[in-house]
Amino acid sequence: MSQVRGRKAHRVLLVAIAVGALGYTGVALAANQVKGASYSGALASPRSSYLVSFKVSASGKQVTALKISNTPFYCSGGGRPVPVSFASATISKAGTFTSTGKYVIIEGPLKGQVGTKLEITGKFGKHGSEQGTLVSTYPKTPSCNGKSSYTTKG
Repeated sequence: MSQVRGRKAHRVLLVAIAVGALGYTGVALAANQVKGASYSGALASPRSSYLVSFKVSASGKQVTALKISNTPFYCSGGGRPVPVSFASATISKAGTFTSTGKYVIIEGPLKGQVGTKLEITGKFGKHGSEQGTLVSTYPKTPSCNGKSSYTTKG
């Protein structure tokens, strides 16, 4: 009878250790976004004049109002600033998100066509920080495609 109790106690101990390990892992992977906060920052140099901004929902589960102040060019060109808004994105349990946006040409012979496709990925860090990558794809001028890192703070 004592061997049976010993085995049961051993199993209970193993289950407790497993549950504790799972709980610890869940905490380690928890996201660090600040619920209800507004985040803003810039692309990495030399494109630091391009600003990234967004809000975290009050529940802490969504990125909303995600914008970039201008589409970055990775070739010669320019013109007036072209701000782009992105779709809202769900924040994963690991604190990551991905969203897409696009700039549709509003004048000239290419009016109505997609001028730039953008994808932004981000990851929340400690102390209200967030960092990620912005990828720009120009369907009509692939030589202008590019990728930049960015950082924001909430």
